[in-house]
Amino acid sequence: MTWARADETAAHMETFEDKVPSSVLGRTGLTVSNVGFGSYRVSEYDPDHREALRLALRSGVNLIDTSSNYTDGSSESLIGNVLAEEFASGHLRRERVVIVTKAGYVQGSNWLEAKRRIEARRPFPDMVEYSQDCWHNISPEFLEEQISRSLARLKLESLDVLLLHNPEYFLKTSQNRDLYYARIKKAFEYLESEVERRRIRFYGISSNTFVEPGSHSEFTSLDRVLAIAGEIKKNHHFSVIQFPMNIFENGAVLCKNNDGKAIGSQEVATVLERAKEQKLGVLINRPFNAFHRGRLIRLTSFPTHDDVAVKGQLHTLLGRIVEMENRIQSERGANATRNLAWGHLIRERLNDINDVLQWKDALHTQIIPQLRQGLERLGPEYTEWAHEYRASVSELLDLVTQMLETLGAQKSALLASQLEAIAPDLSQTTDTLSQKALRIYHGIKGINTVLVGMRKPSYVTDVLAPKPPLPEDQAMKIMAQMFRNP
Repeated sequence: MTWARADETAAHMETFEDKVPSSVLGRTGLTVSNVGFGSYRVSEYDPDHREALRLALRSGVNLIDTSSNYTDGSSESLIGNVLAEEFASGHLRRERVVIVTKAGYVQGSNWLEAKRRIEARRPFPDMVEYSQDCWHNISPEFLEEQISRSLARLKLESLDVLLLHNPEYFLKTSQNRDLYYARIKKAFEYLESEVERRRIRFYGISSNTFVEPGSHSEFTSLDRVLAIAGEIKKNHHFSVIQFPMNIFENGAVLCKNNDGKAIGSQEVATVLERAKEQKLGVLINRPFNAFHRGRLIRLTSFPTHDDVAVKGQLHTLLGRIVEMENRIQSERGANATRNLAWGHLIRERLNDINDVLQWKDALHTQIIPQLRQGLERLGPEYTEWAHEYRASVSELLDLVTQMLETLGAQKSALLASQLEAIAPDLSQTTDTLSQKALRIYHGIKGINTVLVGMRKPSYVTDVLAPKPPLPEDQAMKIMAQMFRNP
């Protein structure tokens, strides 16, 4: 059985010590890079994602975080394909890379399988039917299947870390906390058996609510989770936790939500303090996407454009495209020209479009595919119109992107100036906003790896640019002040 080894990961990271800082992932003993490859939106079908992962691995990133439900398993498939190539070429050895995946969500193909099992009268037990197409499950039966599927997609014999993925979904439908922790205990007991089978090495929990106040309706207590692991086995393998943290969502370092009673400790502690005390490995997610007071704040830099020129061209082009759409709709009818009304739609919603990354996601998942479908329905007599419309809409979409990038750049510059005013060390460099944020996180003791979405090689280059961590007192000062004064 092959998995990551303490000696091999340490030796591997030594070769990159001048470029990528590293630390030991708590009681696992594994040495991991301080930035990890987060794969929430990566897919086996995107060549940029493949090249980004390959570049990250060859640049010293040796921790990959994924989940069985990320892009419906395609994230794991991409990772499995790239790892197989890297192992076969000799660029990387299995013992030197730490693979973390998660299980719990029942969506996409998992949801369809759950429905099939219900129809066959052998349903997964303990299903949480949160919404119409998003269920959740951490029963042993479901976990066993998920581990098998993950191993197959990742092309691995064993997982280094398996995390229960947001088990607090149970608390969205029930406030029976005793039952909530009983379900976690049953899952832990099963995962200890998977350790004995050698299909996983360590396990843990990824929870958005580790960082919430104890009064929160979906709060997950690290103290109670630790107590559960200790009840099951003295030398248990509960070793890694993951939670969101950024300069606005900073409960991990500010919220004293663990009173110590469950584990016999006298210390009231934040989740990060308790994790350090108990020698747990700590991974943080959402480092650049802050959900704060009902709005999304991007902690990344964007290119700038001539805002006046862009908006002038955009509105002129919108008028021309709307005229083209009116003409084709009058000739062909509304049904035959479905998905060919982007001028009308963008004109109506332009003031509501305000986030460039959400816009880019919509481009690739909705607008471009639907535009293609609409054009394919036109007959050959409309070839010239279709050619002109496609070119005009493409230009329009580029102009909207430029407008949003400029808006994002303005917001980023304002935020960067706020950070620099609090921590003067940040103003002494030409860091991008994401690099400034990483310097803050790397300055806080107890965080092993910051998980970053690296869907393009340029993102990899940006987050791996060598920058010194901010002194911890300045990093904590930023956390406290940005929480009070967003």
